Parts: sequence; structure tokens; C-alpha cells
Amino acid sequence: MNDLTSIVNAVFRVSLLLLSALFLGWALYPEFRPIFMGLIMGMAAGLFNVRFLSMKVQQLAQLAVDPEPKKYNFGFITRLCIGFLIVIFAAKLEQVSLGGAIAGLFIPQLLTIPVSIVFSLRNNH
Repeated sequence: MNDLTSIVNAVFRVSLLLLSALFLGWALYPEFRPIFMGLIMGMAAGLFNVRFLSMKVQQLAQLAVDPEPKKYNFGFITRLCIGFLIVIFAAKLEQVSLGGAIAGLFIPQLLTIPVSIVFSLRNNH
């Protein structure tokens, strides 16, 4: 479980660096502001979804150790609703690119792949 926490924390740090670069791009390139704003909104929601899923997986691991059987869910509906909210905001606001928002939703989840590879390579040596 410590690996999962380390990976999520690393993804969080890398995402914050990307978010700061996107804010810098938003400030420097006014003609691309809708795209940058969509990416920023999508990445923020995607980052929340990564954290939320990590928390749910840790709760599941704790529940597996607990002898009392309980109902459990992964919070899929919650994560789906957050994604829909971002898409709705992007569709309603002209200052936000819908494509950028949708792409931004997936960036933190996709960042977990290279971060996990780096962590596994570090642990093997």
C-alpha cells in the first residue's frame, strides 16, 4: 500500500508541475486561453479522481483485513459525475475548450503509467 501512496503522491507532484506550466501558458498565450483553461479544469478534476480512487483502494484493503463483511463500492458514480460536471461547465462556458477539458480529465490517470514504471525500475535496483 505504501507503493500506491508513493505513486499517487508522485503523480500529484507531476500534475501540479503540469498545472503550473498550463497556468503559465494561459498567461503568456492569450489566443490559446480556452484550450489552457479546459486543460486546467480537466486536470484538476482528474487529479481529484486519482486521489479519490486511491483513497477507495486503501479503504478496500483495510476492509479486506477487517473480519466483518460490509458493502463497498469504488465511487465510480462520484468520479463519473465529477467528469460530467467538468464537461458540462466546458460546454456551457465559451472561455473553456471542451476538447481540452476532456483531454485534461485523462492526463493524471495516464501519468500513473510512467510514474509506476519509474517506481518499479527504482525498486528493482
